[in-house]
Amino acid sequence: MSDNNSPAMMLNSFIPYRMVNLATSISNACSKIYKDEFDITIPEWRILARLAEHDKLNAKDIGRVTFMDKSKVSRAVKTLDDKGYLLKEKNEADNRASYLSLTTEGRDLYNQIAPKALEWEKDLISILDASEYRDLMRILEKLDHQVNVIEENDS
Repeated sequence: MSDNNSPAMMLNSFIPYRMVNLATSISNACSKIYKDEFDITIPEWRILARLAEHDKLNAKDIGRVTFMDKSKVSRAVKTLDDKGYLLKEKNEADNRASYLSLTTEGRDLYNQIAPKALEWEKDLISILDASEYRDLMRILEKLDHQVNVIEENDS
């Protein structure tokens, strides 16, 4: 039962709801590029892309920079490894951990997908003029920063 004195929350006006739905829609639509043509899932693509940017990371770091949980990272790493896209190098300081990097095949796959993903993004943002794009990027940066501030204050 709701209190008539409480403000009503309309989900379609609630920023977190709108953003997560938009992000999911964008991610799912863009993923057709690598799912259909390359048989790569969203988590696998995120790992490929991050390793292309960083050369080598451990699974814990991948989870942190991709915002994926440990089990999702583990499954995607196993699949990418089974497909021959990853190199594993034992971490000398911690035998339980391995550094991951892309094989030549993994790098080639990334180089095939990335231009298509960028073309898809270009099509998505084509409805924005340059000023709207700059505003969007600035707003995203500000919101990202504010989430971090709130998280720090809550801990």
